Amino acid sequence: MSFNEILRSAVNNVQNQEFDKEQYAKEKQEKREWAFKTQDEMAEKVTQDTELLKTYLDVQSVFDSKSVGNALLITAQNPKATQLRDAKGWIDSKVHIKRHPDKITILEPREYTKEDGTEATSFDTIDLIDISQTQSRGRINTLPYTQESILKGILTITPVEVKTIENGISNGKTVSLNVEKRIIEVDDNADTKDIIKGLINEVASIHMGTFENTQLNNFENTCATYLICKKYGIATQNIEFYIPQELKEMSPQDIKAELGKSLKCFQDMKDEIDKTIETPNKSRSNREYER
Repeated sequence: MSFNEILRSAVNNVQNQEFDKEQYAKEKQEKREWAFKTQDEMAEKVTQDTELLKTYLDVQSVFDSKSVGNALLITAQNPKATQLRDAKGWIDSKVHIKRHPDKITILEPREYTKEDGTEATSFDTIDLIDISQTQSRGRINTLPYTQESILKGILTITPVEVKTIENGISNGKTVSLNVEKRIIEVDDNADTKDIIKGLINEVASIHMGTFENTQLNNFENTCATYLICKKYGIATQNIEFYIPQELKEMSPQDIKAELGKSLKCFQDMKDEIDKTIETPNKSRSNREYER
């Protein structure tokens, strides 16, 4: 058989494989349903298991621009992921993808106009590939954050006066917000790492308006503190979580909304801190570039 005959045969075989639109639509719908179901299941699971909650927060700190729902999906599929792109993104970067790579499915919002002219949002699934599923040996560039630079960054964004207390704070804490005096008190003899964590927690409580001592407020403050510490390489081993019963009894949507408050606080504080510790000759940030 000549080359032209082989070519014509191959083309005919491709043409005979008709595209089944109904089957494609069915598969896409099933995938969307799986993604939404998995999000909800993970939202409930992280309120029952503090270690799984920390795993989710670890993922969220890496993919800080992802929604709570998508971070939960990443946690469910590959919590060790560090850099995600779709196949085209890796190919455009001239990075070879391994054969049959494990993929991570997330949901991507799409804006559209309905027949009545109103704007609406739908969600479609997209498959991403982690750098571990490629031939790349590259590492994500990270900035050498020091305790001093982080502390200066936090103090710069603190909305109230910070005052050191030589003989310790009356409530025994390392760092404490005095609402009446509108100051943050800091134990002058405390360890720098503990001061940083305490400041982050109190600034987060001001940012979210969660300084009232309730279990849910404390949980949200702790989540935001953990995310920021994780992002800047501050030890998180001693950060203790108490998951309130109130949160455990919420619907998956409400759980995601509560986690979203901590995420928004983290994103806002991170953006402000980054402005204060940026170096003039920095060419790249430690953020993960996503589509």
